[in-house]
Amino acid sequence: MMELTTTQIQKVEKYLQIKNFDFIDLRIEILDHIISDIEGLMFKNISFENSFKMTTLKWDKHFKETSSFFFGMMYSESKIVVKKAVKMFKPFYFIYLAAYILPVAFLKLVPLQFDKSFVNFINGFLLTIAFSAIIYVLFVMIKTKIAKVKTTYWFILKTQYFGLILLIMGIAVGVFNENGEMNPVFTGFVCGGFAVVFICHHFYKKHNEAIQQYKIS
Repeated sequence: MMELTTTQIQKVEKYLQIKNFDFIDLRIEILDHIISDIEGLMFKNISFENSFKMTTLKWDKHFKETSSFFFGMMYSESKIVVKKAVKMFKPFYFIYLAAYILPVAFLKLVPLQFDKSFVNFINGFLLTIAFSAIIYVLFVMIKTKIAKVKTTYWFILKTQYFGLILLIMGIAVGVFNENGEMNPVFTGFVCGGFAVVFICHHFYKKHNEAIQQYKIS
């Protein structure tokens, strides 16, 4: 198969720049695919310029912005990124749903009531853990914003920050009623909020691993 020259490869790279495709965990892979497509056409005695035009026409649709039910319509990115992000995020989406729905369902079926001393202890414990979790997620938000390095994990991260409002609401209102009974809805909020923190931690770790892998500081 005919290989592209350095100048021709630079033209393909320029195409990716024009498309603002700067996700480091996908860029090399997509660049290789595009180059391979062009080389395949050139092997059929089609000129580089025509092969380049035919290939970019094929790939243009993959760079169009799209959104997904899993992240919400307010978050959009190129189709390539969203497709990969959905594949990685799906299991965590169901973890998040379970973290909210299961406590609510359980407490609806089996109401739990505790004495005042235990309620005060749990409230204090939850407040401490929640405050630490919120600070951590804020740290992640600031750190990724300052670094300005894009990965698929970065895209997933930025779609999750708003979910922290569940934890804030749950802690602000409290998981216990005045009589010491656990409130199903706000207990679900707290559990869902902690699930969001876990998801943020997981994808922040993956984001940093991708940066290390591609040696970007």
